[in-house]
Amino acid sequence: MATLALARSPQQAPPPAPTQAPQDVTRSLHAGSAAQVVRSAQGAGQAAKDARDVEPAAQDATRGVSAQVAIDAATQSGLGMDRGILFRITPPETMAGSTAASTGTRSGPAVGYLFGTIHFGTPEEQGLDYGKLGQLLHGVAVYANEADVDSRWDTRLDIYRWLPMNTPLSGMIGAAAMAQAKDLLPDVQQRDLQRMRPWMVLALLEARGEHGGDNSADIRLQRIASGMGKRLVHLETLEAQLKALDCVPPVQHARVLQERLNKPLYLQLDSAESMASYRARDLGAWLADVDRMEGLSDAAKQIEQRSRLCLLEDRNAKWIGTIESLYREAPTLVAVGALHLMGQNGLIARLRHDGFKVEVVPM
Repeated sequence: MATLALARSPQQAPPPAPTQAPQDVTRSLHAGSAAQVVRSAQGAGQAAKDARDVEPAAQDATRGVSAQVAIDAATQSGLGMDRGILFRITPPETMAGSTAASTGTRSGPAVGYLFGTIHFGTPEEQGLDYGKLGQLLHGVAVYANEADVDSRWDTRLDIYRWLPMNTPLSGMIGAAAMAQAKDLLPDVQQRDLQRMRPWMVLALLEARGEHGGDNSADIRLQRIASGMGKRLVHLETLEAQLKALDCVPPVQHARVLQERLNKPLYLQLDSAESMASYRARDLGAWLADVDRMEGLSDAAKQIEQRSRLCLLEDRNAKWIGTIESLYREAPTLVAVGALHLMGQNGLIARLRHDGFKVEVVPM
């Protein structure tokens, strides 16, 4: 899954991290969620401004990467169901009926929406129209996302991002891999790179060196919803998210990082294919691409599989109860990383299993 967003460094972080966090990328597990870790640098009035200035996205552009890549992948893998990134969610009639009976009213179930985000790239690359997304937000009462992107940074959370002073990254991945990382991340200071936990470096590499910051979809949508006065619900705390990102011990995750650095071309291909799949609205092809873990040894694949369980399946299981309750109670727009939607344990499968109607909304 890939998207990145490195947490912005708080003032007291040891040592100071890059002043601006590179934003989401492509397809590694670490990337997608990390975007939520980015803390807002804008003033309180920006949310209201965003709500007024929801701009239409420009059309077509993928930095030369054709969406045909994702279409071909979907054809080869046989994945074609539920092609979309926006879904209309209708609660089971029995649940809506019981609510109506308790209030003495008769009304149909409240319709909500489930939107899959990608945490890197521009609106033009993503093919997103924030004007239409703003209209959706106007029509709901609740906006829910992964974590509060505007929460104040707690320096106690630095333990999930930084290695101990006596355990530099170069000692885990070797001098050659460290040199490659520095070449690929020229904007990151050497002292910061030495302190980053492996998942942070992977996230940065998968981010194409971008510095999306406050322009990411996750931050934009929360601020638009806040400016509209919508009720905001966060499915997890920032600490819970960081724990998921850091669930594999650094010494093990370093092996994945080392192998990725030995084959940097795969990072570029992964990023391009992820964006192409998103633009083609083919999340199934994107998930299949993630599952292949091309370029990794069997041992590294096992480590990445543990990361996937922490970042996707485990978090979906924790979120689903809250998400279903929100859909039953009021019209709600839930926006989470796109890969959380797909797969046997994805949010769409879980909602359908529990009787919710899920329909693709073309974008």
